[in-house]
Amino acid sequence: MLPPTTPDQDHEAASPTPARKTITDPDFSGTPQPIEEYAGRADFPQCALGLYLDIRGFAGVVMEIVKQSIKVRSPDGTTQSFNAYRLKSLYAPPDHSEPLPTNARVDRPEPVAESEPDEPKPAAPVREYIAEPDFSAPVQLISDYASQPGFPKCSYGAHVDIGGHIGVVVEIVKSSIKVQNDAGATRSFNIEVLKKLHGKT
Repeated sequence: MLPPTTPDQDHEAASPTPARKTITDPDFSGTPQPIEEYAGRADFPQCALGLYLDIRGFAGVVMEIVKQSIKVRSPDGTTQSFNAYRLKSLYAPPDHSEPLPTNARVDRPEPVAESEPDEPKPAAPVREYIAEPDFSAPVQLISDYASQPGFPKCSYGAHVDIGGHIGVVVEIVKSSIKVQNDAGATRSFNIEVLKKLHGKT
């Protein structure tokens, strides 16, 4: 008689699950390092995973990297997300590399002619995202936009105040808007909820 086998063991042997890069045991010891020391590195934000950082006064450990955002947890358990592109633009050192002379020859690949130029390829959908929000514009209450017929499109790029969260509407995704503050932290708000709470009847 054959010894019994465990189904879970057979499944793990057949298709191992790749480990997700997430910090489960953050180390808050020592002094948090300034974000400036890492934002300019070529391997940022990956190099920051697990580090105890100080991002404009918010100190915490980088717990996870999701696409181009990092999730940072403070010692008191508060978690904030920061946009990696925004952190680079704010804290990376300026590029002092020598520019090419005006008469320098730059080799570029020769353009390849399309086999059927009369039939253009369908364009991929363009993602409407503001990479460099303007925080200098006056702050408007979200109620100024939520009651308008063109909401949420009329709020795109606006500097708004949503229940104390002040930032720029940088993206509209399906049923929500994404609002990024001047520290790079982004929060999502449901459009229908905003209409109910802040729309004028």
